[in-house]
Order: sequence, then C-alpha cells, then structure tokens
Amino acid sequence: MKSAWIYGVVFLVLGLTAIFIARLRLSEIPDLAIGHSSAPPVLGRPIEKVVDYEIDGPSGTPVRLSYLDEQGNVKDISADLPWRTSLRTHRLTLSTGVVAQSDADQVSCRILIDGKPRDAQVANGRFAAVNCSVPVS
Repeated sequence: MKSAWIYGVVFLVLGLTAIFIARLRLSEIPDLAIGHSSAPPVLGRPIEKVVDYEIDGPSGTPVRLSYLDEQGNVKDISADLPWRTSLRTHRLTLSTGVVAQSDADQVSCRILIDGKPRDAQVANGRFAAVNCSVPVS
C-alpha cells in the first residue's frame, strides 16, 4: 500500500487532462487541429471557353489531322484544306492540340482561345507536318 498514492495521482492527472481537453473541444476556438474550419469559398459557374482549331494551306489539298476534343479524346480526320472547327466547354482546365500533315509544300496551324491566337506554327517542305498545342486554364 505504500505506492497506492502514486496510482491515485496518475488517475487524478489523467482525469484533469481529460476534462481540460473536453472543454477545449467544446469551446468555440477556431482551431483547425480540432475540427473547426471556415466554410469553403463559393465558386461560381465556370465561364464558357471557345477553342478554335485552324489548319491552312493550298486550298483543296488533302490533309490528315488529329485534334483533342473538349473531353480530351483524340479525333482523327481526313479533310481538305482549309479546315476549321470550334469547341465550347465550361471545364476549368483543358488540354488543346492539333497535329496535321499534308501533301502540300506548306501547312500551318493555329489555336484561338476565345478569339485570341494562343499558338501558331508553319511548316514548309514536301509532306509538311505541323503541331500546335496550348494548355487552357
């Protein structure tokens, strides 16, 4: 029984600590460590983005091209120059890109985001190939 007082002191300290922690958790102190946090910011609806792909070269020349659609999927197309398409999306981020090869001596590509040119490339030579890409956020 000589050391029984030690057990009493340990239980008393543990009990007081538990009471202190319980009062702290129930208080209105904004502490992220105990589960209180501010409300997340409210995001409005993302604005619509218009992505225009353009491939130019001698009119009527066949071209083989691939581009990324609004879902990020690759679309392969055979068409005649000049070629254009537009995509509309509300996504926060979007990868855009177009690759084209033609039998012509010159081919060019251009990507416009909301009517503003963001990338333009020109290739010269037989079987010219061109690539344009822009990350949109």
